[in-house]
Amino acid sequence: MIEARYHVYDSAVLDAPIEEVWQEIRDVTKLIPIVFGDSVKEYGYVDGGSAEKVPSRFAFTLASGERSVEEVVARSETERSVTYRLHGQIFGIEGYTGTYRLRRITTEPGKTFLEFPREFGVAAGNDPAQVVPSLAALTAKEVATIKAYFAKRRRAA
Repeated sequence: MIEARYHVYDSAVLDAPIEEVWQEIRDVTKLIPIVFGDSVKEYGYVDGGSAEKVPSRFAFTLASGERSVEEVVARSETERSVTYRLHGQIFGIEGYTGTYRLRRITTEPGKTFLEFPREFGVAAGNDPAQVVPSLAALTAKEVATIKAYFAKRRRAA
């Protein structure tokens, strides 16, 4: 039986140079608190993982009590991209893979293009008509939060 796969995508122009953004995006222990803020209770690498090791597993627990175990499965320092995959289920999804990609904006020095495509399946017992729009909204919120984070840093500097 072929299982349905879903794709969501969001992007933004960040008000920060690519080198600065990459230092925050490449390390999940810096990225998680940016994306989830106060809604994350604990987070970090597990099973001997680290920012410099690929693959590396990490886990985080949301204030709601939901726990996610994911793994950095690819990272390119030259392409400035990092890909994660989900182990298990969360938010009604499974088989999730997402990639943060950064691109230099050559016509606007000091700005960075961020894109965030995600692919996933809907876990058994969940309604795709609810899960897919919910994950699309979460993706958009995460990208908007990252954009706001770098805009705030720029204003504070």
